[in-house]
Amino acid sequence: MSTTTEQLRLAFHLALRAQHTSEFDAAALVRAWPRLAGAAWSVQQSLTSSTSNSDQLVERIALDAQSLGAAVERQPWPGPGKPDLALSQVTAALEHSAAMIQTAPIGPEELPEANRLVASSLWITSQLVGRAARDHSFDLRMDHTRPQPAQLELASVARDTQRRFNAVAQLAAGALAEPGQRRPAPTDAGAHLRRAVAVWDIAAHRALIGDRSTTVLHVLSHLEAESVKAIEGFVTQATESGIIDRVTAGRLSPILRDSSTSWEQLRDASAELSFGSVPVPMKLITAGRDLQERFADAGRHSQPEDHPEILHALSGHLASAVTISAAARDLIQTGDLRAPARAIARVMSEQFPGRLAAPIDAVAIQRRQTLPLTPETRPILAGPSRRAFLDADEAVNRAAGLDTLMHSPLPIGPSVESPGKHSPPTQPPPMMSTSTKPASPARHR
Repeated sequence: MSTTTEQLRLAFHLALRAQHTSEFDAAALVRAWPRLAGAAWSVQQSLTSSTSNSDQLVERIALDAQSLGAAVERQPWPGPGKPDLALSQVTAALEHSAAMIQTAPIGPEELPEANRLVASSLWITSQLVGRAARDHSFDLRMDHTRPQPAQLELASVARDTQRRFNAVAQLAAGALAEPGQRRPAPTDAGAHLRRAVAVWDIAAHRALIGDRSTTVLHVLSHLEAESVKAIEGFVTQATESGIIDRVTAGRLSPILRDSSTSWEQLRDASAELSFGSVPVPMKLITAGRDLQERFADAGRHSQPEDHPEILHALSGHLASAVTISAAARDLIQTGDLRAPARAIARVMSEQFPGRLAAPIDAVAIQRRQTLPLTPETRPILAGPSRRAFLDADEAVNRAAGLDTLMHSPLPIGPSVESPGKHSPPTQPPPMMSTSTKPASPARHR
């Protein structure tokens, strides 16, 4: 075993130990997370011989962490401060591992173990941060020593942070189940869909981080709304063909419709603040269209052996919708999102018709510049973006029945042969509720 792998093992053990040695300060844990995720991505980038069909989950997690890190100190919670010491130790071990790989590359026989250790460290630490944020939210709601409105606002931010890390933990868990562990030979349909999900997730995050414009948000929201519609159609087809059981489909379909509507509302709201003066990356548009086509193909042409891969891709996309909407909210809440000066001036004039002072500098309007959203215009996007975020989170929760490890690669349905004494009894899907009534959504708490 190389010293590099031993260093990765040390990072994994430090992540395990953080479950007990951390101070469980939720704010400090959140502050430490972006650098930890970035260090894990540095390790993954150094493992150049990783499987080409990977979901790129580590990169996707790191991009979301980058967005979170840019907003941490500018939001009411967690705010500025020191990072958690226990997670900082995990980060240091991962950074040391990345440096060691540059001088002593890991051999092909050790790559699976190295990838597993990186994913395990991310999964364990993301769960720790999510639990701490959840508990902090509960404590704030039960604490009556602070003014109630401010207390509830902080509790809401902490709860949303927990929702975000729930999605991150699911992405990290997906990185622990490589194709060879789920079944011997991945097929083209499942692999192509997984790849399309990864490309879309990365393109969406990079577009938001790189452009930070309402025009990009408008196009992204439109593509995400259409993707959710494609998923809804896929769920219907997958239920008829036996890929998804009817209980899970019955719970999932309503929230997918709500999610598509929420993204459409964000699309329309962002259209009011964008005139298309910012070029949209073609990678984003291409990735969105390709994802829609892949979901349509998966519903029409998949074979039974494709089902585990397809469900894995679907679960990954639902989780990435949470992180994408969270990244959009970061830009809106921190004031980093930019819009054409002319659009801001028009909206401000409509909202405040009696205001005498010019809302926006006339020179900026004349030069067709983009400016950060004003405090008065941010609420136009803040409401729809939070609804999209909450609906995406609820979709992840309702998709818990999509257990790719338990899913049988055999077709589901009655046998064409007459049942005899040697025919095995039909068993219900494992770990499924027997109730067919969809649970009422609790996402707007």
